[in-house]
Amino acid sequence: MKWKPDLRIGMWVGSGIILAILLVDAGLLLRTIYGPLNGVSFVCALLVLLSLLAIGAVGYRIYDLRKLRYEFDRNQLTIVTAASNQIVPMDRIQQVIEGRDAKLQKRMLSLTWPGCFIGRGQIQEIGLTLFYAATPLSGQAIVVTPTLAYGISVPDMEAFMEVFNANRRIGSSTEVVQESHRAAYTRWHIWTDHLAHGILLGSIVLNLALFAILCFRYPRLAHLLPLHYDLTGRVDRIAPRSQVFALPIIGLITWAANGVLGTALYRRERVASYLAWGGALLVQILFLLALWNIVS
Repeated sequence: MKWKPDLRIGMWVGSGIILAILLVDAGLLLRTIYGPLNGVSFVCALLVLLSLLAIGAVGYRIYDLRKLRYEFDRNQLTIVTAASNQIVPMDRIQQVIEGRDAKLQKRMLSLTWPGCFIGRGQIQEIGLTLFYAATPLSGQAIVVTPTLAYGISVPDMEAFMEVFNANRRIGSSTEVVQESHRAAYTRWHIWTDHLAHGILLGSIVLNLALFAILCFRYPRLAHLLPLHYDLTGRVDRIAPRSQVFALPIIGLITWAANGVLGTALYRRERVASYLAWGGALLVQILFLLALWNIVS
């Protein structure tokens, strides 16, 4: 038996969230492009950048929801999402209760909205519960095992219980292990490599600092700035102040290029990855020192 919950509300609300973020981004970009170049410009651009992370998170959750389905037979209940398959053996299921009879003890720790309830929480007197549902708790069936419970959306609770009880009476034909099969990309070591996270995050933070310093100080800068000195310390290159943005832009390109290179090398040559990412970090530090010398 296979079925999918009604996903329309979750898909529409999720798409609406992305549309709302994009509309706000449009206003921020207009201010950044057509407004005076100053600290407000940097804040607007930074908010747009951060919103891309939010759009990515919501977009992935929509994709996860789109893949949501349940498969049920005499041996097991399988809950399928984009990121994982939850295998629940029939002989491990102690009971199935209606969500309206359950009480959520702690809020779900995940990104949820009306029509999308995928995450984890604590149900009173049951314990840790993984939710894979398109309806709130009151419209879910809670499948309880000795170690975990699972919240799923069923279109007809009575029909579901009939099928469940019928399969249980037949009994399992094979032994099944209760486990989670995660998608390959969720098991990549890079997701838990704190050194890699620190280097990459440190590089982008320093690059953002380059843009921030330049934007906040830009209105007070002279229209022409000395950009280079000869060996005797005399200025040998003067350029418009707008050209100073070449430093953070080159730094950003370096961070992106070395980030891609390091990620591509990560599985085979981890040290080479750290060197690539570290090189981008060093570039940001050198550019930050150079920029401070120019604008101070």
